[in-house]
Amino acid sequence: MPSRTRRLSQYLYFVCAFTIASYALSYYWHSDNPFNLRYHQLNALGIYSHFIGAGFALLFGAVQMFTYPGSSWHRRLGYAYCLAVILGAIGGYYLSFHSHLGMVTGLGFFIVNSLWVSFLYLAIRCVLDGDLRAHRRWMLRSMALTSAGISLRILLPLLGIFFSFDTSYLIVSWLSWIPNLVVMEIYFYVSSAGFVTKPVTHISSTKGI
Repeated sequence: MPSRTRRLSQYLYFVCAFTIASYALSYYWHSDNPFNLRYHQLNALGIYSHFIGAGFALLFGAVQMFTYPGSSWHRRLGYAYCLAVILGAIGGYYLSFHSHLGMVTGLGFFIVNSLWVSFLYLAIRCVLDGDLRAHRRWMLRSMALTSAGISLRILLPLLGIFFSFDTSYLIVSWLSWIPNLVVMEIYFYVSSAGFVTKPVTHISSTKGI
């Protein structure tokens, strides 16, 4: 991908991530809209942990695109991203068991949540082993799932043109993340190294993420 095109796509992604993250982090102030009214009877801690964790994970992941692998800022944002994903996943598991549409929707969110945590774990293992190439691939897969928050809020109103809210939400519980992973795997396939920036093939395991 040409440098200018890649940089433009990064800026576009950052804008989308910042917009959705701002929505998630300001959940308290707009919690009376029709979408969020469905959450009012659930545990507030479970809701806020997901919105806050996933919101910050989007922000940290988007900013990470502009850091150099192995730099101090890259590692610090990596630590912050890990903590945000863990926090978001705790709330995500809670919400997956309390979907108002039942098992089909809940299962979709449960699976993406499990993959989200698993990919992060594999990324951490790889970087501790000094394998930055594998680390970056797993982190990109993790970010593809973090970006489900963007996909969901784009697809839900589009599907709402043709279907009821409940039907749209059922579809988007799967469609918000499966295509993201498919696109990422296609990107890995067509790219010899699978990197969005100049690849670094090895770092010391003592440096951390």
